[in-house]
Amino acid sequence: MRSSAVVVDLARLWAPDNLRRAAPGIALCAAIAAVAFVADTRGWLRFGRVWVPPLILTLVVGMALQPLSTRNALKPGIEFSGRTLLRIGVALLGAKLTLGQLVEGGALPVIIALAAVACTIAFGAGAARLFGLHRDFGLLTGCATGVCGAAAAMAASAVLPKHENSDRDLAFTVMGVNFISTVTMVIYPTLHQLLGYSLFEMGVFLGGSIHDVAQVAGAGQTLGPQVLSDAIITKLLRVAFLLPAVTGIAWWVARGGEAAGDARPSPPVFLFGFLLLATLNSLGVVPPAVQSAVGQVSAFLIIAAIAALGMKTSLLALARIGLAPVMLLIVETIFIGLLVVGLIYGLRSFAL
Repeated sequence: MRSSAVVVDLARLWAPDNLRRAAPGIALCAAIAAVAFVADTRGWLRFGRVWVPPLILTLVVGMALQPLSTRNALKPGIEFSGRTLLRIGVALLGAKLTLGQLVEGGALPVIIALAAVACTIAFGAGAARLFGLHRDFGLLTGCATGVCGAAAAMAASAVLPKHENSDRDLAFTVMGVNFISTVTMVIYPTLHQLLGYSLFEMGVFLGGSIHDVAQVAGAGQTLGPQVLSDAIITKLLRVAFLLPAVTGIAWWVARGGEAAGDARPSPPVFLFGFLLLATLNSLGVVPPAVQSAVGQVSAFLIIAAIAALGMKTSLLALARIGLAPVMLLIVETIFIGLLVVGLIYGLRSFAL
């Protein structure tokens, strides 16, 4: 599928016959996402200090409904949701960002974010081979770990060559990065005194090393508003590098002569949408109320895409994935954590 895939898919969808065929599957994915949204907003996913992200609930429900994915009435809509709604949702993430956030906290958060993204993706590709896994699986998990968790995993998957286990690998990555993010959300704030960081440095550490935005916010909140603000800015910088990260992955794959999936030297069009929205937001064109609404729509579309992913994923196939992928995610998490810690110490003398 070429970079114009989203436009082509949307044009085809609006044809009366295609819309009628896709509607049941899209409605089912949207219904699952709506249940997860309601459960989250009403606090049903919080158990004391433990929070179950709505995308995990959506993924689990989707996998429980996996037999429905083979039904002719639902299959077109499920495929559309897992492919095109995902790309639209990722593009809309740009409305949460401004280019000014790249310099708001000085040079340190920028350097940390850039190094965390680039080095973790490269490390994932190399480490995957050490664990006997394909390089593309390392790129997938490295992007999820280095950029922004599940959303980055979905975006990376869109440009990686497709194979028979693509959906299984993506489902595992989405679940894995969220679980590890939750663990680090609890553990990392307790390291404040041990690391000897200032409040600013602690915020940069949390934003630079925890995978998902929600868990970064949760960890930052435990240490106060200043840490929370610096953590979120650093994390959003990593999100801002989603465009070059996924473009780089597409180029890396295409350089090796692989042309399956969306892998091409040019980036997919949905990532240009991401950059365009970030630019408009930076110019003040997007009102705060619209930013908030677009952010909610983006989150909803990504969760609906994850519902489609769940329905295309066999629990049995997921159970057979083995120990090596689990160890790869753990090693990538340790790598990005140590990288950020080392950079903060190493850059102190430069007063960034």
